[in-house]
Amino acid sequence: MELAYQIPRPALIWILAAVVLVLLPQSVRMPFWISGIALLCVCWRVLIFSGRLKYPSRMIRVFIVLITLFVSLSQIRSIGIGLDSAASLLALGFVFKLIEMREKRDIYVVISLCFIMSMVAFLYSQSVLSTIYIALVIAVTTAAMIALNRSTLVTDNAGTARLAMKITFQALPLTVVLFVMFPRIAPLWSVPMQTGVNSTGVTDEMSAGDISQLGRSTALAFRVQFENGPVLAHEFLYWRGLVLDNFDGETWRRTRSSSSYSAASALADFRMDREDRVRTTGNPINYNVILEPTQQRWIYGLHLAEPDDADLFRSRNFELFNNGIITQRLSYDLRSYRQNQTDLLLLDRMRARSLRLPEQGNERSWQFARDLRASVSTDRDFVFAVLGHFQQNEYFYTLNPPLLGENRVDEFLFDSLAGFCEHYASSFTFLMRAAGIPARVVVGYQGAEYNPYENYMMVYQYNAHAWAEVWLEGEGWVRFDPTAAVSPERIELGVEEALRDDPAFMEDGLFSAARLGGIDWLNSIRLRLDAIEYEWNRRVVNYDKDLQFDLFERLFGEVTERKVLILMGSLAAIVIFAVGLTVINLEPRIRRSPVNRFYLGVCKELAKINLARRQGEGPIAFSNRVCAARPDLAEAMTELTDLYIKLNYLEKSVNEVQQKTELKALNKAFSRLKSKIPALARLRQLG
Repeated sequence: MELAYQIPRPALIWILAAVVLVLLPQSVRMPFWISGIALLCVCWRVLIFSGRLKYPSRMIRVFIVLITLFVSLSQIRSIGIGLDSAASLLALGFVFKLIEMREKRDIYVVISLCFIMSMVAFLYSQSVLSTIYIALVIAVTTAAMIALNRSTLVTDNAGTARLAMKITFQALPLTVVLFVMFPRIAPLWSVPMQTGVNSTGVTDEMSAGDISQLGRSTALAFRVQFENGPVLAHEFLYWRGLVLDNFDGETWRRTRSSSSYSAASALADFRMDREDRVRTTGNPINYNVILEPTQQRWIYGLHLAEPDDADLFRSRNFELFNNGIITQRLSYDLRSYRQNQTDLLLLDRMRARSLRLPEQGNERSWQFARDLRASVSTDRDFVFAVLGHFQQNEYFYTLNPPLLGENRVDEFLFDSLAGFCEHYASSFTFLMRAAGIPARVVVGYQGAEYNPYENYMMVYQYNAHAWAEVWLEGEGWVRFDPTAAVSPERIELGVEEALRDDPAFMEDGLFSAARLGGIDWLNSIRLRLDAIEYEWNRRVVNYDKDLQFDLFERLFGEVTERKVLILMGSLAAIVIFAVGLTVINLEPRIRRSPVNRFYLGVCKELAKINLARRQGEGPIAFSNRVCAARPDLAEAMTELTDLYIKLNYLEKSVNEVQQKTELKALNKAFSRLKSKIPALARLRQLG
């Protein structure tokens, strides 16, 4: 091939390694056929280098452009404009450039795209393992740049790797200083994150089977750390999410916005004093939550929760919401009052909404509720009568209940008698409303796993739960959990104990560490690794302007612009000076052969008897001067010098056996020389 530039073989190996490593995390998110195209392009590049294939022709390049346009349109149509479609398009352009590169500048484009793709990976994940992996990718990409600029005669891949690692580690201190000290300002742009990714966790709709589907997942939902350590028993860990108060006979839904209220109702809400809506006693519980990305707006906390962050707000039903969609881990602080009463005075509109039921269907449940209500004197007695019905009859708590037909409440209550938490919460709330008692469904999570290594709790998707809130005169909204009547161990000990023998439990994570947590040593490793991840999220990923300001105040008192500039300048100077010492080596280390080290040792010992070797003096000239000054050393010095010249200059290609023989002869010559001078007896023999 007549080319202006031919890629050196070591450089191509490093470039291909960088390309494969940078695309590997993206391959699990991209469509499989895009990953196939990427693999095909890598193989094509190897065949071009070996001379078995030519560079793509003009027609092929036009075809590739059309393919790229088609992929772009299909991605936008299927998942919308967002990070996924942009990353897939960038990956395609990346691998197409790989097979098209001819000049050195083309290779630099590919290497630059490796760094850009590494940054894209951080938009998806900022975990400890992801960070370590991206650091490895950066080191490999740096090695590709080094190999590209080294002589074509140099094939020392190990040396290239060492130099790349050295450069990467030299950049680490400056990276840490910039991360800690550089002002944490909001970005000047925004990325539509993961628009093609489905939401995770509980949703604002609940049908039979929705919550039980989450019981198959071992994915983490959020972590919680209380201010003074764990303060609540397992049965009190109800992480409240959404209130579902609209039922159509099959699905419970959340009344979405305040626009559903009439103007008069909204005005009445505004005029109500807070004391009429909320009453709290006792001290609040303060805690921090780190929520995994959900692609939703709502967050979770213990009832009754008050947010400390201005970006969070509370709805009319005391639900908690973030200002935007949660596309990355979100850390927020809450305080909750365990002893609380809400809505002691229930507005007519809210009462009507909390009693609304479809007019048709589930006739047996309607009749059962009327008959049971007539047999008791108060609404609270009716609540306990329904709970007693669940407890006294053979109801089963299972992830695999039978399918229900059109009259779902009737079929569950009187036919199947088997269901997950959503079945019990739904039917319980239906019976309350059928008896004229305001009630609603609440979805969220119940329970948590305690991690003793960093004193926090982990809530998983399989902890997803549904329960009910019933409005009682003089008490307001009161939580009741009908699942506890059927499976008390689910609430008191956790879903793991309740569903230990259910084959569907955690089936999506069959080999996950959470499923194998009964093995002590494996469970210990799992908790330690999660503790590391938790601290990483808390101290690094969530390091924002507020935490930075608090750090500066603790270290330097009042924060001023002058102090910040002086601090940044000083730290930058220290880091640059430290890195400079590793780069500017005033006395570079020279690797010498054993023969040279031996000869220099002889010269050093001769210097002790005033026969120092002069700068630039060759071995023959030095030997002649020693022989002239000390005739008694002439024979031994001449023999030693002749052997040294023979080994160091004349016989570079001798085999190992011959080299050992010559070294023995050199040792004997040195022995004769040192026998003439006592000062040389201290020199170690070559061996």
